[in-house]
Amino acid sequence: MTSLRHYLRAVPPLAWLLLLTSACVLPFAQKAFHIDDTLFIRVAEQIQKHPADFYGFDMNWFGKVKPMVDNFDNPPLACYYLALVAGLGGWSELFLHLAFLVPALAATWGIFSLAKLYTNQPLPSAIVAILTPVFLISATTVMCDVMLLAFWIWSLVFFERGLRENQFRSFLWSGILAGLAYYTKFTALALVPLLAAYGIFNKRRIGVWVVAVVLPLLFAAAYEWVTYRLYGQGLLMTAFGVATRGVHSEHKGQFQTILVGLSFMGGCFLPVLFLAPWLWTGRSLLRGLFIMTPVLLLFPYQGKFVLLWDTTGRTNWLLCAQSVLFIAAGMHILLLALTDFWRSRTAVSVLLLLWIVGIFVFATRINWTINGRSLLPMLPAVAILVGRRLDQQPEPATIYKKPGLALAVLAGAMVCLITVNADYNFANSARRAARDICQKHLQADHTLWFQGHWGFQYYMEQRGAKALDSRLTLLKPKDIVIIPSEGVSTFDMSTNLMRFVGTFEYAPNPHFSTTSLSAGAGFYAAVIGPFPFSLGRIEPERYYVFEATHSRDEVTNWQLTPFESGVLGQRFDLERLGIICQDRLRANPNDIEARLQLGIYYRSTLKEQEAAQQFSEVLRLDPTNTLANLGLASILKQQDK
Repeated sequence: MTSLRHYLRAVPPLAWLLLLTSACVLPFAQKAFHIDDTLFIRVAEQIQKHPADFYGFDMNWFGKVKPMVDNFDNPPLACYYLALVAGLGGWSELFLHLAFLVPALAATWGIFSLAKLYTNQPLPSAIVAILTPVFLISATTVMCDVMLLAFWIWSLVFFERGLRENQFRSFLWSGILAGLAYYTKFTALALVPLLAAYGIFNKRRIGVWVVAVVLPLLFAAAYEWVTYRLYGQGLLMTAFGVATRGVHSEHKGQFQTILVGLSFMGGCFLPVLFLAPWLWTGRSLLRGLFIMTPVLLLFPYQGKFVLLWDTTGRTNWLLCAQSVLFIAAGMHILLLALTDFWRSRTAVSVLLLLWIVGIFVFATRINWTINGRSLLPMLPAVAILVGRRLDQQPEPATIYKKPGLALAVLAGAMVCLITVNADYNFANSARRAARDICQKHLQADHTLWFQGHWGFQYYMEQRGAKALDSRLTLLKPKDIVIIPSEGVSTFDMSTNLMRFVGTFEYAPNPHFSTTSLSAGAGFYAAVIGPFPFSLGRIEPERYYVFEATHSRDEVTNWQLTPFESGVLGQRFDLERLGIICQDRLRANPNDIEARLQLGIYYRSTLKEQEAAQQFSEVLRLDPTNTLANLGLASILKQQDK
């Protein structure tokens, strides 16, 4: 036993951290391609065919076939990496997810390396970073976010080494890594003012460190020149224009935007809140509660937070408690940064404060929508602040010597893994839905169309279905159109053009989700809801099946804008009716009117057995009910046929 303990202690902390990262990511290596994974894969496929023309193709992503430069607002470095590894091992989910474990391990190593320079608690800091929902969810995709994080953190590691040792080589590497970060995601341009501010605060003058600031600007200028020559436009400015246009259309009120940003930040880094008793004294905790209380009690229940009331108008206390918890956790992150700056007044405290505030401002005021991925670059700063806060306690807490602290870390890990698993289930349900839909409706005598995109688009196209153009120019009678209830960029169509055929329904996460309109969970886009993930009643994902009865040219008013009274709007209205009736029956099982309406709802969704049960129950309560008698008789007559 003693020799085993001695052997375990001999293992370097970094090895344990890399093992922890692998242990958290590998169980999800079979995850279906999800969200914008499809875009990265399509660009990587193009790169394999035409390496020097990475965006030289068209794609239907937002409802119309457009040049890829209008669909994709990221530089292509992660796509080149995808193309390389896919050329070696193929396009399977398992192989590509294993390949993207490498950037996750590099990010873990970088966070630990930087934490060693700024705190005496590098191991707890790195553990906190790994066990956060925003890191592990991002690490289970094949998008560019964790790769950006790896380049970002190592750029800062080399910059810090350069400042301490006055080495030109370190500054050179810092600038190159910052440039590669820019080629991974445009967000990396924020490294330029961050490095510049830190260099000035640290050295108080311009020096050789400015190389690290200038190099990424040269990388950016080169990319703008190349993309202008290839596609007639510099893609950084194009992406910035798209982002700012989205901000103006999405963010309706400044205060509400800040609240949604705090909610996202708090949820993405929720395990940090669990550590609060070991980061603050009792008096400090009371003072923090005094600061937070006005915001938590007075924030407006409007806009995106309207879902805090359920369909019957009653307060949803579970979501209210969740919103308070997430906003408090977000404010806690800001307080950690502000307190560290107030106490230290050092260049490092300035760096961490600017790092946190800068990413928060970008995610809430510059990016087109608030999302968890935009907050990921602040992860190392949050983790280091935790370590620095532990350093300041009278008796520095360690996971080994404080069982309560270990339990808090374990609780945070549980929340994190439950969240990652919910995202995993949601992604896999789209793959399963595409398989089931295509098996039933993909036939030679008609075309199978679909709306929505994300991973669902990848798997539908893989099986031969086609993305529907909103102009409907190719739609013919007997064609089938699939519209997901949780899809984005969907559009409604006239009832004199389509008829409802049926529904595919999946419930991968009945109580916890990262993407749910019903519970306001929108990790990938706050347009879906004000929380990065949500606990509560999660409505099933539904894929509505419609059949074209006419071609577009045969009818008038063939396309409707979202939320008008077309075929999709009618489906949503019926789903809301079903939810309301179910809520009423939970409160009063003998509510005859609710049961009757629920039976009508089930009939409209072609669930004849469930409808018959509701009509039978109505007749048990009221044997003379005419509508229930007619409804049940109609179902029995149809079954006899």
